[in-house]
Order: sequence, then structure tokens, then C-alpha cells
Amino acid sequence: MKKKALALAMSTVMVLSLAACGGGGGTSSTTAATTAAAQTTAAEQTEAAATTAAATEAATTAAAAETTAPTVSAEPVVIRYGTHWVNDLDPNFTDEVTGEYTMEESKRQAALVALQAVKDQLNVEIEFLQYPVDVQTDLMTSVLAGDPIVDLALLWGGVEPNILSQNVLQDLTPYKDLFAGNEWMLKDPMFGGYYLLNNEFGMTYFPLIVNLTMLEKVDALKDESGKTIYPMDLIEEGNWTWSTFKDYLSKVQAYYGNTTAVDGARVDTMQAYETDHRYAALAAIHANGGGIFVDGQVAADSDEAIEGVAFIKELMDAELLVDCGLYDDGYTPRWTEGGDDFGLGNTVFTDCPNWLISYEASRCADRGENIGIIPWPRPDDAAADAPTYMQSNNGGNSVAILKGVSEEKTKLAIQSYIIYWNTYYQALGGVENALDYPSAMAASDLANYGVDIYNEEYGQQLIDCYAFILDHMNTNYAHAMGLWDSPRWEAILGKSLYGLEGMSSYDVAIKANITELTNRIDTISAALQSGEIHDTYAPTITSEEALVEAGTDPASVDWTQYFTAEDTVDGVLTVTADDITVSEDLDLSAPGQYDGAVKLTIKDSSDNSSNSSIKVIVYNGSNTTPPTVEPAEELPTVALNTETSGIDWSSFLASATDADGIDVKSRVTADLSTLDTTTPGTYSVTLTVTDYAGNMAQVTVDVAVVSQ
Repeated sequence: MKKKALALAMSTVMVLSLAACGGGGGTSSTTAATTAAAQTTAAEQTEAAATTAAATEAATTAAAAETTAPTVSAEPVVIRYGTHWVNDLDPNFTDEVTGEYTMEESKRQAALVALQAVKDQLNVEIEFLQYPVDVQTDLMTSVLAGDPIVDLALLWGGVEPNILSQNVLQDLTPYKDLFAGNEWMLKDPMFGGYYLLNNEFGMTYFPLIVNLTMLEKVDALKDESGKTIYPMDLIEEGNWTWSTFKDYLSKVQAYYGNTTAVDGARVDTMQAYETDHRYAALAAIHANGGGIFVDGQVAADSDEAIEGVAFIKELMDAELLVDCGLYDDGYTPRWTEGGDDFGLGNTVFTDCPNWLISYEASRCADRGENIGIIPWPRPDDAAADAPTYMQSNNGGNSVAILKGVSEEKTKLAIQSYIIYWNTYYQALGGVENALDYPSAMAASDLANYGVDIYNEEYGQQLIDCYAFILDHMNTNYAHAMGLWDSPRWEAILGKSLYGLEGMSSYDVAIKANITELTNRIDTISAALQSGEIHDTYAPTITSEEALVEAGTDPASVDWTQYFTAEDTVDGVLTVTADDITVSEDLDLSAPGQYDGAVKLTIKDSSDNSSNSSIKVIVYNGSNTTPPTVEPAEELPTVALNTETSGIDWSSFLASATDADGIDVKSRVTADLSTLDTTTPGTYSVTLTVTDYAGNMAQVTVDVAVVSQ
């Protein structure tokens, strides 16, 4: 098979200097994300620049003290910093439509200061590059080709297991001394080495949030003077423990549990604590000093993990914790919907994805309600200041350096990385040490989340709670190690909680199924120890449905023509008849639709396998009966100024079948001569359905063009 040439065409913007920050350009590869990005006016940019400038001198001076610069050459060295979304990393990147910078302005100014510090101290210019296709394939193919695509590679959270299995990352242990004083930039060692870097200070992934206004209605939570006892009060007193939390939830559930759910909620009644059991369990485990992967070892079967899950099960059995609905597998909670019900006002507590908190808080604020972000409670036998009492953090993105980057450039890339992120946080937070950034920004971060930090009664308590969370975060490496997704830890957890597929309680289930996790770790470890680069990316298959006339000799049909396969490394793969499996249920003498009747399974040269199946339509070519067509009872409307080519005319039909009952609803066209989508009104449009034998039937529908 012919090797596929590596495509290195990338969206690039060379960062020159602070003096050139007004220029630059680029194209957006993620239109929706770019549209959502913060955009500022020239006046706002000038104001932000002036504000950031006050911290610039201190930031660059401090960063200079932390990294010894090498001998400066006449020409600057370029360090290529790759990302899947350049819009959020490159301060000179602009939206191709509006011309506006895509980074939030205060962050943009801090980034410009950081770039200048790297230039001044190392004579290095950082070039931000966007991966042309996908980080998993682009990094692998470039290393295989002996030409690493970037010097610093950002890995979005969750992709690390596959990339580690490819064995394309350097072990940075030989460079560990460069991180002296900046150890926070090194993620925990794994598999005997340091492969992943960190540059993010952030929130817990699914923090515990509470509707404080809803608590104020619960009389059982009031003290003798009638004042509501908030969780922050219990935290301040050192009494925020598992048993206290359970008692607290009991009082909330007693008040709200018999109330009919609000419109749009996922459950039938209001709840004390509606959440995603996976993240609640993870929070309980970390609050108990445990984890799923700790110190380079699988720890999901540890006493700390078992005790944490047992507490979640205790809350579920007491009907104080409910999931917001499960997917069809019966054990996976519906993604983020607990947070949505929180925004609707249907649950008092939830573990909410951090990227949705501000949205849900705004929905609560529309009803005059305040929210809080609070630490997950600790076990009863742990002191409030116990070093084991931690909050779970999913680790966010990672950064790595590819194999094939020279020793000299690796060292320079690390030095640039350290200076850049130290200076960035110093400038952004106005602090002398990057480690002081989280506490310095706690109040503004909370305000951005929609938390009322100015509330006279509990505003400062909320700030203190948030500062505690930031100071007590422990990284959950389950995602980074590939231990999370089914059929791994979350499946073992969910099946044990709901007693599915013979799974007993978690303590028994995890010990019986621990090899599901250790095998994954062993696979990555073996790949890293092999010394070889591994192609872990399966081929991509494209297919189309097969249309065959009834009576066709099966031996005459070339099923390979309905499939194409391409591999990132091997290029286009040859599909042969040996790769095809035809279902015994397929009868080419009987008209009908046969779903999944023909299946392709194909492997690349690295033994990665992909499969895909197609449906086969067997039609009666001699049929002369027109299709039977029924319009939809409730016709959809068309928005004003809709492009007619984008209208799905099949949605205007309830059904369309040929004489043999084969669905032909998708084979519809519309006579657009009478339709004007630029003017509101009702228009008669004739729809024509053509079956596979060429017979046609028509129906006329009223199309309403409406203003939004």
C-alpha cells in the first residue's frame, strides 16, 4: 500500500513583538467557537493594555529570575506551539469576518506581555499553529515521517491515552531540573517518566453548586433566630462532613420532594440533589484522599475509592441523590442535564460542568435566585485541615514535546514554556508569583460564574469557599489514562450502583473487574517501553447504500464498489471481496430494505481495524405503480430568508412508500417556482416523490414562511 504523504498545511500566525500587536490576521477553523469568543472595541483594548502594562515590568523581571537564558543569537529561534484551536491561544489571531481579536482582551494583553518576555530573555519567537486535521493523527504521522509538526504540542483533555499509546512523546525526566521552582507545570509522573506538562489554573471539572435562595425557604435549615444555616456556615465551623451533608439533604428533600417538577425538568418532582453519579462519586473519592489512578497505579479498588462510592450509594438508597435520567445502557447519566435542571430551579444541589455554571447561574438570577460554589464535603473521620481532603480536578489540557525534537530545541522549548506561562499569569493577575494567581483572581472568577460575591450576608464566605477549592485540587487522571470511558471505570461504577449485568456492590464489582483498568494501563506501558512508534489510528470508511434490482444474480454484484477506505499512514486501502460479509437474510429476489446487510471489516498495516455496514435496497424494476405519499399532519414552518437549498422537504411528509412498502420519503423534490422565502406568507408547493423504478407521485403542501 502506498504511504500517504503528510499534510502539513496549517493555519499559522507568527508572533513578532509587542510593537506589532495591532496587526495580524488569520482564518477561523471553528466558526461557532469564534462567534462565541469575546470581542472588544479599540477603546476596550487600549484600556486593557494600560491595565496590564502596570504588571508587565514585575512579571518579566520575575520570569527572568526563574529561567537562565542561553546565549542569544542574531536571528531569533522559532518555537512552534501547536493547538487544536488557535483562536484561544494566539493573541494576534483575528476573526476572518469581523477582523476582531478572538482572545478575551485582558488575556490577550497578558499573552502579548508573555511573548515579549520570551523574546527578550531567550531571543525566541513563539509561532502558534493549528493542527491541520486532528491532533491524534497529525502528531503521529509527523513523528513517523521524522519531521515533528510542532515543538510544543497541546493535547486536549481526554486524548492523552491514545497519544501515549502511540509512543510519540518524549520522556522529559532528563529536563526535570529546568522546572525547579515551577513544578506545578509538570503533571504527575506516570509509567516511570514525565510525559505531560500543565499550564492551567482552574476550577474543579464538575464542582458542587447550590441554589442558596431555595435553601432559604426550608424552615428546617433555620437556627433559633430564623437565620438560614447555609453550607458555607457549616464549612466555616468545620462541620461540612458526609453525615452533615446527608442530614442537610434530608431536610431539603423533605421540603421539596413532594413538589411537582417545573416545566421542562428531566424528573417528575423537585429534588434536593439531582446530579451525574459519576462526578459525585469522583468528588467523594477525592474528598476521601483517593483517586482512580494515583502515583502511577490504578487505585479504583482502594479503600478510599470504595468508601467514597459507598457514600454515594447511601445517598441514592435514601433517595437523596438522583440521576437526571440514564441513556439506553441503563447506567450512564445523561450528560450535563443535572446542571440544566438546576438552571430550571428543579434541584437545589448539583455537580455542574464548570463551562455551564455561568449560564445556569444567569437562569437562576432571572428568577431572583443566588447560587454558590462550595467544596464537596469530607468524610466524618477526616479533619477539616486534613491533607487528604481534596477536590477533584479533571486535569484539563496537557502539553507535550514530540520525539524527534532535538535536545537543544527541547531545552529551549521548555524554557520558553516556563517563561511564557509564568509571565502570562503574573501579568493577568497582577502578581509577582504565578502561583498566587488563583487566589488573586478568586473573586473575579466567581463573579464571572455569576456568583453574588457582594452579598452582605455570605459574599465573603463564598469567596473563601472558592479559594479553598482552588488550594485543594487533586487531578483526576482517569481521563488522561483512558480509564474513564466505557467499558471501563464509569461502566463498572454505574452497573454496580444499579445492579446491572450481575454487578454487585462497588467494592465487590471493582475488585472483580479491576483488570478492565489495569489492562489499559499495561497496554500504554508496553507501548512506551517498546521503543517503537505505534500507529493506533484505525482506517476511515466511507460508504453508500446499495440499490439492486430484484432478480439480480448475487454472484454478479460487486459489493466492494459501495465502500472506500483510507488510512492516515497507509493512504487509500484496497477493499477486496474477502473483506466483505453478506448477511444470510439478504434476498435479492424479494423487494425490500435490508439494513446492515453488507458489512466491511478492514485493517491497516498496523493491524488497526474498522468496520462499517450498509443497507441494501432491493426494488422491483418492473413496478409501474406510483408511490403512496402522505403529507405531515403538522407541517414545519420555514424561517424568513431561509436558503431553499437547505430545506428538508422530507420533513413535510408523514410517509412515502413504493408498491412494495419500501420507504422512499427521502427521494422527494420540490417545485420552488411559487415559493418566496424572502416574504412572509403561505405558499402552495408541489412535492414530487420518485420511487426506485422511476414512478412518481405528487402532493401539494402549504409552506408557511414566518419571521423569527
